Amino acid sequence: MLRCYKDGLMGKVEEIWNEMGTLNCAPNSYSYTLLMAAFCDEGRIVDAERLWEEMGNKKMELDVVCYNTIIGGFCKIGNIGRAEEYFTKMQLGGIDSTTATYEHFVNGYCGIGDVDSAVLLYNDMCRRGFRPCASILDMMVVLLCDKCRVDEAVELVGNAVCRYDLVPKKKSYEVLIKGLCSEGKMEKALKLQAEMVGIGHHQPNLEIYSAFIDGYTRQGNEEMAEVLRKEMVQTQMQL
Repeated sequence: MLRCYKDGLMGKVEEIWNEMGTLNCAPNSYSYTLLMAAFCDEGRIVDAERLWEEMGNKKMELDVVCYNTIIGGFCKIGNIGRAEEYFTKMQLGGIDSTTATYEHFVNGYCGIGDVDSAVLLYNDMCRRGFRPCASILDMMVVLLCDKCRVDEAVELVGNAVCRYDLVPKKKSYEVLIKGLCSEGKMEKALKLQAEMVGIGHHQPNLEIYSAFIDGYTRQGNEEMAEVLRKEMVQTQMQL
């Protein structure tokens, strides 16, 4: 079941589960959690809750992995309220949160566009010593920039790179650079571009060139805009 789950064969996970039943092989809490995770990944949250109830009826241990799985399932479909209900149960049961718990909630709040809650949880996660993953950072960057909070996103990336040695995706840098250029903060954008290249991302693409050209044009610096236009054309000819 684990191997099939890791390979993304969710239907096969359920098939093996059914075979276990025909062979009178009683599933344990780990087997339940694997099938629950498969259901959550497919958005079958009703089936996942059914398994949860079965585990409770059989007096099986509901550990942090079980809780994180069902919490992640509800966060994935944007039902943060139900995820918070399970989180409350987890706390009342004396089970401590893990990095995965926080990541599920940050993902969930980003998914519904609740930037304030996402930032609050992200900061709390870092304060408690949990290390965020790069995908969470990238998601936060996009959401903050969408909400016109570019400087906050830049600070978030700077702290993550320095404190956790995370490497944001090139797309995150592109979003940040475009946001800074749209606000006329060209020096900050140039510094971020140098950082992007310095950590191993390729040279600027058309989107980044266009962002700089638009930014300089709005500032009235047509000379710099023209230099970049020529550089952009030369770069494309070399590809």
